[in-house]
Amino acid sequence: MKYLRLTLDGRETVIKKTTIVDIAKEAGVSVSTVSRILNNKPDVAEKTRQRVLQVIEEQNFTPQTAWQQLRSGKSRVITLHFPQNFNPLFQGMIADAALRCEQLGFTLNLMVGPLDEPELLNILRSGQADGIILTETLTHDWRVESLRGYPSRFVMIGRCADTTGLSYVDSAIELGVGDAIDHLAELGHRHVGFLTLGKIAPGKEYSFTGFARAGCQAACRRHGITCHLRATDLSNESVTDAAVNLLEQHPEITAFVTPQDSGVPGILKAIALRGLRIPEDISVVGLLDEAFAEMITPPLTALDFSSHTLGFTAAELLVAQLNDEVSGPQQVLIKPELHVRGSTGPCVQR
Repeated sequence: MKYLRLTLDGRETVIKKTTIVDIAKEAGVSVSTVSRILNNKPDVAEKTRQRVLQVIEEQNFTPQTAWQQLRSGKSRVITLHFPQNFNPLFQGMIADAALRCEQLGFTLNLMVGPLDEPELLNILRSGQADGIILTETLTHDWRVESLRGYPSRFVMIGRCADTTGLSYVDSAIELGVGDAIDHLAELGHRHVGFLTLGKIAPGKEYSFTGFARAGCQAACRRHGITCHLRATDLSNESVTDAAVNLLEQHPEITAFVTPQDSGVPGILKAIALRGLRIPEDISVVGLLDEAFAEMITPPLTALDFSSHTLGFTAAELLVAQLNDEVSGPQQVLIKPELHVRGSTGPCVQR
């Protein structure tokens, strides 16, 4: 049996996924015998046929999946690795990846625990899965380097530093942040505080963070804006302390930008603690889902992109590769949209 372990909210659910190998072993016959029975061949003893069919019924086995496995020599399984280093599970992204896999005739196997290199490579070498979707991609990610020998069998959600010959789907966060800075520049802001996630461990940084920072710095240089950057762990307390510290050291700051939704509450708290008003005294741009951005007072000017789209697209890219429907790497960037609301206004020098 193959087991899919899904750890959600601290609870572990174990789901059995049966293959024709499991059926053959349980029934005490060869895989080829199971194949002949599934294909309704006559050259099988009736007693053997009935025993195998009973095992199939007991194991709730789907013959259609088995026929696909036999014809293609594939498991029809895709593994999605979501290492739990920092971020909570993006349930929408995972659900849409699973949905698209199912629509395309594959099953998604979610792995959230840590893997070492032999374990990662064994997923492909042993036939446990036909392909792998990597999430939480680091700027320099050992998983990517280990899988470079299988470029048509894995897709990244996110980008690493060197994407040569590799397939991925990612948010073009650097362009979205650039739009945010462009907007603030038009309003006359010349000193911007930028709060983002720091390294999750020595030498380990999410590529999303690096691209967001680079986008901010490039746009600020373009407009002659001074960028006051701080890296935090994105807890409310850490973000609040960093924002308060920036305002104390640089009272000339008239706007804050954060490319992570978890950075927004801490910034808002820091502004309130300093007795400042939004947007009369200071403007704020964050990354936040439209529904939540509209609930804030005043409504938040925000970058918005769908994590659902990332999961859906990653599944499509990988299945297309596995089915030999595309040649060469497929690289997709989805630009966040800037929605201007009430949290940004003209710069007023304090």
